[in-house]
Amino acid sequence: MILPTPVSSSSAHEELEKRSWALSALSAAAAALARANSTDMLIAEVCDAITSQSPYLLAWVGKAEDDKEKTIKVLGGAGTALDYIEKIAVSWSDQRVTGLGPAGLAVRSNQITIVADTEVDPGFIVWQDLAKKYGIRSAIACPIADGARHPFGALVVYSAVPNAFGPEEAKLFESLAHELSFGLRSIERQQQLDEQIHEKELVQERLAGALKATIEAMSRTMEWRDPYTAGHQKRVALISAAIAKKLGLNNEQIEALYMAAMVHDLGKVAVPAEILTKPSRLTDLEMQMVQGHAESGYHILKDIPFPYPIAEMVYQHHERLDGSGYPRGLVGDAICLESRILAVADTIEAMATHRPYRPGRGLHTAMSEVMVEAGSKLDQRIADAAFELYQDGKTLHDIIESI
Repeated sequence: MILPTPVSSSSAHEELEKRSWALSALSAAAAALARANSTDMLIAEVCDAITSQSPYLLAWVGKAEDDKEKTIKVLGGAGTALDYIEKIAVSWSDQRVTGLGPAGLAVRSNQITIVADTEVDPGFIVWQDLAKKYGIRSAIACPIADGARHPFGALVVYSAVPNAFGPEEAKLFESLAHELSFGLRSIERQQQLDEQIHEKELVQERLAGALKATIEAMSRTMEWRDPYTAGHQKRVALISAAIAKKLGLNNEQIEALYMAAMVHDLGKVAVPAEILTKPSRLTDLEMQMVQGHAESGYHILKDIPFPYPIAEMVYQHHERLDGSGYPRGLVGDAICLESRILAVADTIEAMATHRPYRPGRGLHTAMSEVMVEAGSKLDQRIADAAFELYQDGKTLHDIIESI
């Protein structure tokens, strides 16, 4: 620790007063350290806390740069003499007069530096006139560590009275500098973590966007083969998402369900187009071929590394709670929730809209059929949620008429 030449001892009252200033500053600064969540905020609030105590006129934090001039860059400060630091140049070079002050010495030596009286300290001569103008009479600089070969920078405090910083005050401000160093490193690590998380989120958003675009392209491809059901998968997706939201599913579940609904009939690519567009009822054999689309869709999708079990949702969307569905005759909870929602949405859309072999029966008839099958073939809770959407007179009506 670099200390000044000993000066005449102060009275016990003066010593207690100096200690009180430093302790009060340390206490206020500790509170600032606890609530700060950015480097700028941390430095500003610590310096403001210090200078809220008389007679500290200015506190600032400087960063030791590795440039040619070895500049100490002011990161922030506070106090009635804040203009002072804006009018001086400070470095940590031993080859420049700007490096002879307390900040430069503290960084260069990695020790606390005290200027007992700015009017007589030889190292302070370059700043004496300006310091006098601002009423600065003493100063302390504490190195801020960062584990490198020289400190990160320094915490510098100026007082309106000479000899304001004795050995005990130096220990207190040294402790504050250590806490400040820890706070700065913690914030830096958190910022780096936040940046990594943000970058990961951006990548995930781009991938999700690409996945959604791919799903929609696959859906459109299916509809080109079956123009009579153009928009069917999109409407089913919108209805499914609305029901899922009504049920309180989270955004990730809703997104997965939406994508599964967009390709739930993808397996129909394996069905001859003339069967899909046949304007009359299908024969038993033709119906078996159409029913095979659930399994075909599963086999098309199962090897695609989706982040959600979309292939299984598609596989199960024609299963029914009582086991009367296809292709596996699953019963009850063996059918995943998303597929149970898809079953209700698909039933509503299919009955409400036109098909090659019949005109649309309308939303009222579709909802009546859903409620008849609720609790036996279709999930009661999901059917109830769909009925609430129907009763609001807007959601399902808008979807059915939107495409």
